[in-house]
Amino acid sequence: MGSLKISKSRKGIWYALISVSMDVPEPELVNGWIGVDRGQNNIAVAALPHSFGKFWSGKQVKSLRRKFQLLRRQLQEAKKLKKIKDIERRERRIMTHINHVISKQLVQFAQDYNMGLRFEDLSGIRQSSKQRQKTKSDASKNRDHWAFYQLELFTRYKAIKVGVPVESVPAAYTSKSDHRHGVIGKRVKHTFTGVDGYTCNADWNASHPYWSMAWFFMSFESMPPAGFANRKLYL
Repeated sequence: MGSLKISKSRKGIWYALISVSMDVPEPELVNGWIGVDRGQNNIAVAALPHSFGKFWSGKQVKSLRRKFQLLRRQLQEAKKLKKIKDIERRERRIMTHINHVISKQLVQFAQDYNMGLRFEDLSGIRQSSKQRQKTKSDASKNRDHWAFYQLELFTRYKAIKVGVPVESVPAAYTSKSDHRHGVIGKRVKHTFTGVDGYTCNADWNASHPYWSMAWFFMSFESMPPAGFANRKLYL
């Protein structure tokens, strides 16, 4: 069963909106949870309990966006507005494809270990006032292009189809909280430093789900070093 709706956009383009209903399995009982952190340096980091997990590097995506940004600037100077729209659509298509690939791999990763997925809730998250001006400027330019929500949306519907549970957890202080005990530490670029001097990859640390007071807590025994980057998966 489904439905069909015909809609016309402001630009006069007609769309056929089709909804489809299907039976999906009940969420499975899982052995644990995989925390998923999203960012610019790493599109996604999936942390396993007692293990390192997986990294999906954002290096190529950042390079691609800079290239598109330069091209848009050149087209603006040449007043080729139609070409700019074409470039923006092309960039969105590429990011959509990348998110489809990563979301499929995330769900398969969860199935392989019989675990659920936990995403940090990014609603209401804004730029830190302590960011370097250049970083804040770059983030502002790319904010609308970050496909964080799309990645979670794709992962959720793929997970529902195979019975993998997906949850959201509060994102506040996850990037600065020590995954071992939840105490606030310090994050500088790619490195997290705990109050006891312990260091690890900052994105890897932020991806660990935990519950203490108002959030999830899990303790992990195996931690990668601060320079842990050789396990990144490039698309």
